[in-house]
Amino acid sequence: MKNLTLGIITLVTFSSYSQNYFVTISKDSVVCKQINFFDTNAQGKMIDLEFVNNENKTIRLKKNDIPEIKTICQDGVVYLRMPLNIKKPDGYYRYGRRMANGKITVDVFNDVQTSYKLKENFDGSYNAQDVMKLTREGIFIRHVRLPNGKVYEVSGLKGIKALKTIREFMFECEQYKKEYFSNPKYQTCTFEEAVIDYNQMCP
Repeated sequence: MKNLTLGIITLVTFSSYSQNYFVTISKDSVVCKQINFFDTNAQGKMIDLEFVNNENKTIRLKKNDIPEIKTICQDGVVYLRMPLNIKKPDGYYRYGRRMANGKITVDVFNDVQTSYKLKENFDGSYNAQDVMKLTREGIFIRHVRLPNGKVYEVSGLKGIKALKTIREFMFECEQYKKEYFSNPKYQTCTFEEAVIDYNQMCP
């Protein structure tokens, strides 16, 4: 592994001015002046990472030189390693983004792409008389963590049961419950927006 004498330290918390850092799965932490970029392969493994250390030196690590990173914060935006199957935390994963922070946290990985195209004929040609067909490809994962530490996957049909449990927990806060049923915004807002409101009302 290249030059990780750049400032690996073990921290429990980061000071408020630390907007760029990463944490390995062994809980070693590297605080940086800046994280320029990171990239992953199709399987989610980080293959390229460039950052500026506290000595103002630009460090670039590739493939096997990169430690197993659990969390990375770039200018205050947190990305986390999210298992594709929450029942197999050591299995395949992707790096998702922390969308809501507080009593309830929400992490999302979304690489779904939407396209419109004409219906394809058997011979590979396209039917110009047909309407455009909407297609979506990719992976969407949403993980929600409640204060008891339990993590739920809330994405697709399999997330309906989990969503019911989460809403019941949120409605235990009377202020949020009253706001939810009186404010029409909650008929159209995203799940993440609703959780952000909850965290602000019920810290």
